[in-house]
Amino acid sequence: MGIKFSTRTGSVAGSHRAGASVAGVGDVALEVSDLVVRADNSRGFSELLHGVSLQVASGTMHGLVGETGSGKSMTAAAVMGLLPKGVSVVSGSIKLRDRELVGLGPKELHDLRGPAFGMVFQNPRTALHPMYNVGTQMSRVLEAHTGFSRRERRARIFEFLRMAGIAEPQRIAQAYPHELSGGLAQRVVIATSLICDPTFLIADEPTTGLDATVQRQILELLARLQGELGLSVLMITHDLSIVAQYCASVSVMHVGDVVESGKVRQVLHTPTASYTQKLLRASRLEFVTQRERATA
Repeated sequence: MGIKFSTRTGSVAGSHRAGASVAGVGDVALEVSDLVVRADNSRGFSELLHGVSLQVASGTMHGLVGETGSGKSMTAAAVMGLLPKGVSVVSGSIKLRDRELVGLGPKELHDLRGPAFGMVFQNPRTALHPMYNVGTQMSRVLEAHTGFSRRERRARIFEFLRMAGIAEPQRIAQAYPHELSGGLAQRVVIATSLICDPTFLIADEPTTGLDATVQRQILELLARLQGELGLSVLMITHDLSIVAQYCASVSVMHVGDVVESGKVRQVLHTPTASYTQKLLRASRLEFVTQRERATA
């Protein structure tokens, strides 16, 4: 898939430098400033994020792009308060709207997940409990964060499964994760992540492991929901073509640093960071390779 630019997203004003604000006009949904994350071990510690800064403007989709190991998912985990054991934020700020997340306790963060922000994971099967059916899992999310009755929860579960493009919500609500295809499981995760009406969503490589047709369907679903619900979305990906087609702005990560941020069209047309230029060259080479295979 070649790099093309979509008109589905609005323009977002911003400067063209590492760690720059790209929000410009309008509110800022998420602001990460000088975030340092490190892992402690028996031999000392290693720094995983080296002062990461980025902004996601309200009501837009912002891409966070880089190769495997660049720190994209670690940044998302820090925002969600889901860093693995032995890994911690040592300095910096994470603000969701005007709420500082760094320093909040586990219960405070738990209470924010769902009503304030949601997350779509790389592998939907790791996000769904294998021992409970879909309806039970979604109902428990609602029980934790709302005062809905059992009847209200049931109706809302069906509503959000339909919203995620599931034609038979009653049947899927009774299904267990192992009975779902990868695409159906990801739609369930998307429905669950939105069921408490968050305004901010992190999508961490949401099409990993899906075939090309289903990947496109999931991306189109997220883009549609982002527009219809006015969501602010942080789209984490290694694929520049996804950023080009679905995001208004982008931050490029490399070895724990944001090396470049700006509007998508600006960054991909006139990149200033050498690493961004390298990613663009690799992306175009991959496109040529795919085209040659298709015509062979």
